[in-house]
Amino acid sequence: MCTISWIHDKDGYQLLCNRDEKLTRKSALEPRLAVRNGTRFLAPVDGDFGGTWIATNELGVSICLLNGANLTGSETHAAAPGRSRGLLLLDLISLQSVAAMSDRIREADLSVFAPFTLAALQPGRPIAILEWDGSKKTLFLETADRFMLTSSSFDSEEVRRSRHEEYNRVHDSEGLFAFHRSHAPARGAYSTCMHRADAQTVSFSWIQVSRKETDFFYIPGAPCEKLSGVRLKLARYPSSGSSQQTPSSGRAGSESIVRYSKRFPSGS
Repeated sequence: MCTISWIHDKDGYQLLCNRDEKLTRKSALEPRLAVRNGTRFLAPVDGDFGGTWIATNELGVSICLLNGANLTGSETHAAAPGRSRGLLLLDLISLQSVAAMSDRIREADLSVFAPFTLAALQPGRPIAILEWDGSKKTLFLETADRFMLTSSSFDSEEVRRSRHEEYNRVHDSEGLFAFHRSHAPARGAYSTCMHRADAQTVSFSWIQVSRKETDFFYIPGAPCEKLSGVRLKLARYPSSGSSQQTPSSGRAGSESIVRYSKRFPSGS
């Protein structure tokens, strides 16, 4: 259960995410720097299965996950899933482009996963949205400057309608943050910042990708309740387009800098 939104900037994009979870789930670990197949990336860690729901790499490519088939609304639930969906993101985050991620997903056997919707972002490219409904894959390319996806296990259609209605009032990145903190139409199951007796918004992520760096701001809690969190920065490595070397090969670790602070992103 999540709500994600994004907006394209001149040199990059901004990706915002509310993670909604059952209160019985273990707390996630805050984002940290990791390396996979030679590519540095930032991602929080799911407390139950060790995967993630959002990640961004040093090439400016980000990926985000929602439960369920959120575009077609059609789902097939077979046997119990054999692998956590969050582990799929770790398989993909080392890839150098949205196109490479799309190709990998087209070739992958997704039958071990429960239904999901995945969005992959890259500066200057359409957003790839992949839906797995439990039996088939559907790939969409979204070219709008800004867009929103949301999922809920409770009254799904009405939740989507309510949150889309609120999202339609958004016009810029400041409006997007207000949207992710919103309790419209009322604090509860239908609001973007979600609160139910058994589940709620448990974290907020804001990824800002520019030409030189990626800024990841993370609140380990509902964004309506606090603005303090962890902020990490990762130097951008422009893709050479070559598959013969990985981004981190031949580079000093100091070229990729991670800084921590407890403050809200300036200017937002």
